[in-house]
Amino acid sequence: MSSKGKILIIDDEEAVRASFQIYLEDSGYEVLLAENGRRGMELFDSEDLLCVLVDLRMPGVGGHEVIEHISASDRNIPTIVVSGTDVLEDAIKALRIGAWDYLTKPVMDMAGLLHRVEETIEKSRLIEQNLMYREHLEILVKERTEELEKTNRALAKAIFNTVVILTQTIEAKDPYTKGHSLRVSEYSVAIGEKLGLDKKMLQVLRLGSLLHDIGKIGISSVVLNKPGKLSIVEYDRIKEHTEIGERILQNVEYFKSILPLIRNHHRWHDGHGYPENRESTDLRIESEILSVADVYDALTSNRPYRDAMSTETALSELKNIRGTQLSPKIVDVFIKEEIYNIEHVQDIRIDF
Repeated sequence: MSSKGKILIIDDEEAVRASFQIYLEDSGYEVLLAENGRRGMELFDSEDLLCVLVDLRMPGVGGHEVIEHISASDRNIPTIVVSGTDVLEDAIKALRIGAWDYLTKPVMDMAGLLHRVEETIEKSRLIEQNLMYREHLEILVKERTEELEKTNRALAKAIFNTVVILTQTIEAKDPYTKGHSLRVSEYSVAIGEKLGLDKKMLQVLRLGSLLHDIGKIGISSVVLNKPGKLSIVEYDRIKEHTEIGERILQNVEYFKSILPLIRNHHRWHDGHGYPENRESTDLRIESEILSVADVYDALTSNRPYRDAMSTETALSELKNIRGTQLSPKIVDVFIKEEIYNIEHVQDIRIDF
């Protein structure tokens, strides 16, 4: 008949070892015997065991040392103390350093001993199963996390490509603004960093400023590129690009956070500008930062109706509209920190 597994008995009394061996072997277990603690530790290290029964008071290496040795291993093998000592402190110490159960000698009820042994083995088995389950779960979570990161990288790449395409589409409609969105984005992020905006706000600012003119897709190229002064009707049409941009992006979840920037980058600090009939509390700091960057780059760029201004003239104009069209605080940071002098890159870069 096949064995249920191995049980190690460590006891210096031969009669105890023999009685336990007979009963446990009759119950289907293979029993290993050790007459002292040192031999018991040797067998523990070399054998695949289900359980260890150990006496406390033995010559040489005592039971407490054996328990500490077993507890120091990484094997989930339970130890049951079977001892004749009636010193409470010995029992408490044994349990504190790793013993799973404690029985006193003489053991008169062998069926009771077997029950405690099998109950302890079952508890050990359940703990082992739980550990294996947790390890499996950790591996599964790691695998799923890696899959999610891979998916997120692919999604980020797709979003990046979308941003690039949208930006290029804007510039194709209005060639006079080539590079405008990228420069405005760089100015905006530089201002935001000086103002101490957190990483999430800087991301909103970077993405929103790149796409702030997306609504120009819905404006006629004839109007956008008209070399002379715009009529009232044409100017009203141009002003619609903020709300057109908002409508273009509003159904894309990823772009929800930048909609206020798209809508409000032509709103004035004092409440004027467009679109009209908006509460002043709707104007976020990111929108006001974008407004300063947008105005400065527009002033220093060639347009169909005028040539680019010099840096000095443009900065003077910013000062003139400081407090009305533009936020005084943001204009001051832009000028004091010389953000207008930053070097511009050629390619769009977004940290998703």
